[in-house]
Amino acid sequence: MAITTLLPREIGMSRKSHTDGVSENQLNPSAVDAPLARSKRKPRRAKSDRGLPPDEELTALARVYLECQHKHWPELVGTAMLPRLTDAIIAAMVADFKNRHRTGDIDKGDLAWLKEYKEKIGGEYGRYSCDNSSPLSIQDQLVNALGKARAEGRLVPWCYVFADYSVTGLDSSRQGYSSYKRALADESQVIETTYIDDFTRASRDEIEWWKLAHLSRRLRKRMIGASDGFDLNAPDWDVKITIYGLISRLQIKSLREKVRRGMKGAAGRGTCTGKPPLGRTRCILHDSDGRILRRQDGRPRHSTCVDPETRGFVEEAFERYAIKLESRDKIARDWNMRKVDGSTGWTPSAIRKILSNPAYVGVFIWNKTRMEFDWEEQEWVKVQNPRSEWVIRIDRSPSQIIISPTLWKLAQRRLAATRRANPLTGRPWSRNQRSATTLFSGTLFCECCGDELKLLRSTERYKTMACMNGAHHVHGCTMAASKSTRIIEESLLQYLLGAVLTDENVAILVQKANRYLKQEISKPKPNIGPLKSREASLLRKVRILYSTIEEEEDVQARAGYRKQMKERQRELEAVRKELEQAAGQSRMLVKKLNRRELEKRLIDARELLNQEIPAAAEAIRALTGPIKIRQEKVPGRKNGARWIATFAPDLVRFLAHCSGKPDYPDSATLEFLSTRNWITPKTVEIPIDHVPKYERIAEKIRQLADKGTSINTIARATGVSFETARDALRFSRTGQRPAPARGPRKRIRKKGPQCTKRPPKKALIAAEVARLRDREKLPFPKIAKIVGASESTVIHAYDLGHGVEVQTAAREGRTPTRGRCVGDENLRHQIRQLLKGGGTPAEIARSLGCNPKKVYYQRKLMRFESQELAAKCISRRPRGKRHRAA
Repeated sequence: MAITTLLPREIGMSRKSHTDGVSENQLNPSAVDAPLARSKRKPRRAKSDRGLPPDEELTALARVYLECQHKHWPELVGTAMLPRLTDAIIAAMVADFKNRHRTGDIDKGDLAWLKEYKEKIGGEYGRYSCDNSSPLSIQDQLVNALGKARAEGRLVPWCYVFADYSVTGLDSSRQGYSSYKRALADESQVIETTYIDDFTRASRDEIEWWKLAHLSRRLRKRMIGASDGFDLNAPDWDVKITIYGLISRLQIKSLREKVRRGMKGAAGRGTCTGKPPLGRTRCILHDSDGRILRRQDGRPRHSTCVDPETRGFVEEAFERYAIKLESRDKIARDWNMRKVDGSTGWTPSAIRKILSNPAYVGVFIWNKTRMEFDWEEQEWVKVQNPRSEWVIRIDRSPSQIIISPTLWKLAQRRLAATRRANPLTGRPWSRNQRSATTLFSGTLFCECCGDELKLLRSTERYKTMACMNGAHHVHGCTMAASKSTRIIEESLLQYLLGAVLTDENVAILVQKANRYLKQEISKPKPNIGPLKSREASLLRKVRILYSTIEEEEDVQARAGYRKQMKERQRELEAVRKELEQAAGQSRMLVKKLNRRELEKRLIDARELLNQEIPAAAEAIRALTGPIKIRQEKVPGRKNGARWIATFAPDLVRFLAHCSGKPDYPDSATLEFLSTRNWITPKTVEIPIDHVPKYERIAEKIRQLADKGTSINTIARATGVSFETARDALRFSRTGQRPAPARGPRKRIRKKGPQCTKRPPKKALIAAEVARLRDREKLPFPKIAKIVGASESTVIHAYDLGHGVEVQTAAREGRTPTRGRCVGDENLRHQIRQLLKGGGTPAEIARSLGCNPKKVYYQRKLMRFESQELAAKCISRRPRGKRHRAA
């Protein structure tokens, strides 16, 4: 049975009386039984605002600072260091204090005149622990520190004044203290001496004192105690820290023992030991004669009692949860809308604490748990005390009981059933599932041990994921390989975007879904009237049995009634499930899916994957579900292994997750389909491994090469280098991989804002080459001389500017046409004239100074043209008499 505790978390918990400010005439014996009003809930403050007092206290502190400094430094009054006391100056000082308390940043304007000041500069820190302490303590500490600084000739400017109001010194992470240490460690600041009122103001923890002393000595900055005379530069500073730390620890331990002894006695007597839970409040204790019982300081003593204003909410929570079988989440949402007890922070966990608190049935337990600091994890943890140390007080009087024992047992029984049926078995979500750091954080799980795959290495440029059990060979896990997040995302996203989130899958999904919806729509709509009547009848019987059990005195009869009540509860749960399904079916089957609207939604869903990583990771998790990863050895590879991802993508669940807008027309239908077992997602296995570029394009290269296209043309059509196209063609035909490069590695150019990657030269000259070739009709050798590049680079540039023609030529298996120039026409005419004169190709090439291949090519064309002309003449020759007679 889960029971909440009333143990306070801090020794300095506020125990301020609710009767503060109540006159003596109001505390009369006739009003002692009247419950006092519950203390108002304080809104949750930001962590950066912890230790900040109201603006009124900061205004008083700023005023005291100016008045004290004006007396110490009259020559600086009216300057930027010590301005005159006006309301505008005070307001600016308050705003500056709040800003540096939250951030630790010093105003640049203040820092400028501090560096011009020739005298030494000091800083001051003050603190007090408890709400019951007076805020004037900070002002007194400031006055003492400023006086000590003036005696040593140090000026303490306002920008170096820090403080924490009502924060324990045992907490080393308090905001004002952390902000001051940040300013102290900043090399741009000019703090030379730190002033505190006494040893315990900076910390109550000896370890934190050693850290602060080490920081000050490393920075070569003084630390002075204004009241206790502590000096960090004294020879016995370490001895004093040891002694002060021991004394402080003994004092804190003694104070804790006294407080715990007093609280233990108060818990046994029934007086207040903390803030009462919802439905309970405080009342004033009195003796048998009606006189008010008072403490030594004159304040009245208090006990807990039922609060008439909020007890109805407790009864409502138990009835809705145990009898009406509503969820804790629904109760919390309703209470937040109604602002129960003035709060909008109700959660299912808070409702569970109310439902499991035995104080509502008259059982009060104190000292069940305690808070201890875990030095390894550097956090406070809750530890359960032995049962022998519990203080249990039972009070069954009507003034203390809010919930009947029967209703209490019903609620505890349902809480236990909820814990047993929880799919997470009580385990909270991991950090990656709450806020993912990569696209697949919280989604990948080891198939061998079931553990979540996490970042094994996380740097700015290189991140790898692995199973922590396999990396360290723990629990027999054999998955020791790790993979780069880039490879994981490329492999999985390529499949998801190319094979799952496609218009073809949407069309198939719409066809199957509409067929299923048509069958469901054709079915007669369920009549939920009898189910509602059955629900109301069972609920009425449960209430009657509940009241009967409360009034029945016979033990055996009450046991029989309880048995009947359990059976009615089971029937009520079954009827409500059936009613929910029937109502959902009649409510959600409103229309069929629209393919066009769903395709538009698919585009929006793809855009979701480009958003911030946590949102995109959650969407991917809805599409894939948990992904199981196993590793396989790659044949022919010595090191590394291939990962195999196994999952069942669910497009309906993904679209339902992404259709969060209520105005989306198919959101209700998708939500309905995602909750029905109308289709079984197909399980797929996707390899996760680095695939070289030549292997990815091997099939495409082979298809182009089979058409007769040259490797050079294929390389330019696909945008890869000649070597990559050659390796891809060899791999597609023989399966042979290129040999790894040997020798020294290529130097990697450093990246930075001043190191911008320049585009290749062929891209820079592509436009100029196209102009010279297409408009000016110049040959490629002459263009190469003009642009200052080689002839091959010029041809590459021309192909880059005519990508469509190059791709068309590659598909047709021919060499791309690269235009004709005037020089080519003149050379062609001269070659043909010399060939007709009977010259040999070698002599003609030598005389014209051209490539012999051009001469042979023209001779081949001339022979072909002559054969074609002869064939035409034969076809036009007149036929003889025999042919005409025939």
